[in-house]
Amino acid sequence: MARLWGGIGKIRYLVSETQKEINIEPGELTGTIVPLVTPFTADESFDAQAMGRLIDYVLDQGADALMPTALTGEGPLLDDDETLAVWDAVFEKAGGRIPIVPAVISTTTRKAIRLTRTAEERGAAAVMVAPILPELYAGRSHDDVYAFYADVAAAMSLPIILFNYPSLTGVDFVPPLVARLVEIDNVRYIKESTGDIKRVHGIQRLVGERLSVICGAPNVALESLALGCRAWITGIMNVVPRSAQQLVRAVGELGDLHLARRIYYTQILPVVDVLARNYNPTGTIKAGVRARGVDVGVPRRPGHSVGPTDREHLERLIADIARAEVETAAELAARQA
Repeated sequence: MARLWGGIGKIRYLVSETQKEINIEPGELTGTIVPLVTPFTADESFDAQAMGRLIDYVLDQGADALMPTALTGEGPLLDDDETLAVWDAVFEKAGGRIPIVPAVISTTTRKAIRLTRTAEERGAAAVMVAPILPELYAGRSHDDVYAFYADVAAAMSLPIILFNYPSLTGVDFVPPLVARLVEIDNVRYIKESTGDIKRVHGIQRLVGERLSVICGAPNVALESLALGCRAWITGIMNVVPRSAQQLVRAVGELGDLHLARRIYYTQILPVVDVLARNYNPTGTIKAGVRARGVDVGVPRRPGHSVGPTDREHLERLIADIARAEVETAAELAARQA
């Protein structure tokens, strides 16, 4: 099992079970990348102070990098000024302390170029870039998708994370398309969010080390990490950032799949189950963060908060997970002693 976690510039181990070094580019993204929720006040205005408290919380729990304005952050529901306000708050709070990877989910190439250039000016470590709206992109040729990324890449120098979520973007990044996009110099990663572990197999077999697959689906996180995915992005990290970090350590540092399974089944999947059951991801995640003691407000309409029954269930679940995290932390500390 590869041991290579820790965020940009903080890789702790580069040794496999055969003691063979793994080649990792300087500054490569690894570990837990938290796609931050966007806190709103009661009138749905961005709450920068609450964002600061959220960042303090996830950093204290061991996050390796931060991603503002992704889907979990309701990025497609923000106008350009709001997007920049969110970025400014995140860079002001965490810039220089941890890698920041803004998400640019755009309807047009022109807008994507404008925002990615701004992210580069702000000091971003990388950008996740995706077209959006199935009615605009469904049926588009691979040539169109290639041109979108080639134009964005030519406009700035940051590493690009592709985002495979076909139901959102209308673009399915099948392995042959990924292999073509890797020809663009700064396409370095793909966030694979279909939840189909065979996609990880296919991409890794076809492109090898030319591109890193980032796990983007919590229901296949353990499998993806065991296959060598070096980073993980999921909205539930806002709720259980410590559990996510513990899973990454169990797989990446210790190579202990027995411990990893226990963490996954008791500290990760129960939250995934809640999301799957009520199909209100933003409302559920924000309620979970509130149960952790950080009030991040309400989802932007037409999103909605969870009801009292779901909220009480989530609060009990988070309390159980918090106790499990303490036990797991003690076990990890003992293993490193």
